[in-house]
Amino acid sequence: MAYNKIVVTGGAGRLGRFVVERLKQRYDVSVIDIHPSDVPGVQSADVDVTDLEALTAAFKGADAVVHLAAVPNPRTSSPEKCFRVNTQGTWVALQAAEDAGVKRVIVISSDSATGLHYNPKDWAPQYLPVDEKHPIRPSEVYSLSKEVTESIARCYSVRGKVEVLVIRPGHIVFAPEYPELGTRGSDVNNYHLWGYVAPQDVAQGIQLALEHPDGRYDCFFLGAADGLNERPTLEIMKERLGYLPEVRGDVFESNPNAGVFGIGHAREVLGYEPQFTWRDFGAR
Repeated sequence: MAYNKIVVTGGAGRLGRFVVERLKQRYDVSVIDIHPSDVPGVQSADVDVTDLEALTAAFKGADAVVHLAAVPNPRTSSPEKCFRVNTQGTWVALQAAEDAGVKRVIVISSDSATGLHYNPKDWAPQYLPVDEKHPIRPSEVYSLSKEVTESIARCYSVRGKVEVLVIRPGHIVFAPEYPELGTRGSDVNNYHLWGYVAPQDVAQGIQLALEHPDGRYDCFFLGAADGLNERPTLEIMKERLGYLPEVRGDVFESNPNAGVFGIGHAREVLGYEPQFTWRDFGAR
């Protein structure tokens, strides 16, 4: 599908800057954010993503929307704000896109939608690697907001007026975190299950999802090719749980440090291939 104009909600945020920088090389990109974009040559507008009328007007003339705007961390917001912005903002963005005649929306969810990150003791991966068919059971507000986000996305896809694809990035690492990554990787109880992804690779996956010829609803984990763990993934997982879940496929044979959240679907369908590992950041 050919696009000319793309709108990125939350495009002035930490991830948004990487997405906008990448997409502007090929498209006419504009940003909706409560902060102005600092990417040269990119226009931005301060529009509340929970304001349907204003967002519909902002989407007029756009071919595609990348919906990044959300509360990205449950520890930096009240539960009420986290749930409202993440769920109502997604509904408004998709309704506005539909009303404005947008062709495709890429919705950013999270691998936390599985409910595995904050890990109740009785909720461990049912099998490894965790793929997009794995059961989900969120147990706190941020993960729940992402499950609802994905339900809203599926709903609008079923309606058939706008194409919707969902991206589930792993924990996106930015420069302030680099010195901590080695320590996190050696922590058996790391609450991200040692998963991570560079923002550049998330931007790659988003572009691939925009350009994918099949607009039917789909969901994709995006992560690095490995985990933060320097010990083999199955070894550290067995130590964490006291047992090893069912292992499917041969990914851990070819890459013993492969991530818990599998990226095989994104590789096969989108052609996604992560370019960065945590070692590229000088983290030890």
